[in-house]
Amino acid sequence: MDQNNPFGEIIGVVGNVKEGALDREPEPTVYYIHAHLVYTGMVFVVRAAADPLSLAGAIRRTIHDIDPALPVAQIRTMEAIVRETFARQTFSALLLGGFSLVSLVLAAVGIYGVLAYSVTERTREIGVRVALGADPGRILTLVLGSGMRVVLVGALLGTGGALALTGLLKSLLFGVKAHDPATFAAVPAVLIAVALAAAYLPARRASRLAPVEALKVE
Repeated sequence: MDQNNPFGEIIGVVGNVKEGALDREPEPTVYYIHAHLVYTGMVFVVRAAADPLSLAGAIRRTIHDIDPALPVAQIRTMEAIVRETFARQTFSALLLGGFSLVSLVLAAVGIYGVLAYSVTERTREIGVRVALGADPGRILTLVLGSGMRVVLVGALLGTGGALALTGLLKSLLFGVKAHDPATFAAVPAVLIAVALAAAYLPARRASRLAPVEALKVE
């Protein structure tokens, strides 16, 4: 054996392999022949064109033909292993997604309620505007604009806060960068769209107010 390399002769170099977890970077690994470095357990990987579990019996028989004393356990598909690896991340994502959906609904209800109350309080003002010649489209734009200004400011502040704190969520992400541009563009767009839909109903009601009826409101 070469004294400069007492661990053995290098016969090849393989590509990076993620053995422990898919969400961590590969670590330096050395492969030895089984006769040189014996372990109490081994892992066989079988590629199958059909359902892998349908080959479980044949795989057991093949291994027992080599050594009948070898026990075969934990036959699993790669899909099951990947699901198990990301079980914590999947649960966290579902939990955060549920809270986010509830928050989105509450925000939409809140925007609708505030604007509906604002329209009620400004009924006489809107009636005067219509009586002086303001068309329904202008009233609609007025009410929508007053509501969406707050939403846009909130979206900008929220995006800034997310950019500042996104590093705390790195451990929950896989396949997505912490500062993914598509995510930071899509989420505010969805929030603004939901807010716009919530604000549209009170704004449309305001644009359809009859001047005579509006001026009668005390």
